[in-house]
Amino acid sequence: MNHIISSTLILTTTSFLLSACGGGSGSSANVAPVSTTIPVSINFDLLANGTSAKCGTSITGLGTKNTTVDLKDARFYVNNVNLVDASGQNVPVTLTPNDWQSDQVALINMIDGNGAVCGGVPLLTNTVITGTVPSGTYTGIQYEIGVPEALNHSDYATAPKPLGVAGMAWSWTSGRKFLKLEVNPIGGVNVIRTNTATTPATTTTSNGSTWYTHLGATGCSTNATTGAYSCTNSNRMLVKLSAFDSSKQKISLDLNAFYAGADLTTDLAGATGCMSGSTDTECVAIFNNMKIDLNSGKTTSNGAQSIFVARAK
Repeated sequence: MNHIISSTLILTTTSFLLSACGGGSGSSANVAPVSTTIPVSINFDLLANGTSAKCGTSITGLGTKNTTVDLKDARFYVNNVNLVDASGQNVPVTLTPNDWQSDQVALINMIDGNGAVCGGVPLLTNTVITGTVPSGTYTGIQYEIGVPEALNHSDYATAPKPLGVAGMAWSWTSGRKFLKLEVNPIGGVNVIRTNTATTPATTTTSNGSTWYTHLGATGCSTNATTGAYSCTNSNRMLVKLSAFDSSKQKISLDLNAFYAGADLTTDLAGATGCMSGSTDTECVAIFNNMKIDLNSGKTTSNGAQSIFVARAK
């Protein structure tokens, strides 16, 4: 059920309380003020083949080769969170600061790190964003995957929570990995590199263990005088779910949709997998699924996509 505070109900309840306390017009009876905000909790999980997925259990049927993989890492930052009201207007969620979120950005971490396949370093997990919104009726949600540009380029070692996470830092831009998904395909990754500088061209083949997806801003440079960063490719993913009820539903990152069109058994260029390189052939399918233009780093939709889906808690 959507969060609804009815003005009629409020007036009726208030009148009843006044009457019960012997109050009325001009009464000084103590009546608890009606809250103008309501709490909201937005839950996340991973989805594969129609069911919840997690590290430690192999996942089948991903990508163009229906590859079986072990999940190694799954984390992402969320900012600019809005609920969508009945008139279609975005209403900002005021985030409640804690170890996992500031008043501007939250970190979702679905990996506990236990066991070598899950990273081998025990980690705390977080799958919920909490905050408040003005009382009202809400039918959808919109948010952005990423860290706001004003907060992105800083030293993780001194950054406040949740930005002070070494595993989400991108040192070469003093930025953050907005989204980090890593899988180990069973049988490994066939890494093929062709050197066209030789005559004839030569090809080398090696075996990698992990297919990486690291989403982050690229084309970044810093001003030598001010130290300020600027990036040509923002690479922030906009997500909008037109039908979402936080009291009954959670948001699932669908791994089948995320890896649709990608061959997780082979890598032909750039980093193994996709690390947001605009010339990386493995990024073409991934960025298409995230609705981000690989060349410009700009969103290609108004938030419509199929990676994040709403489903029953």
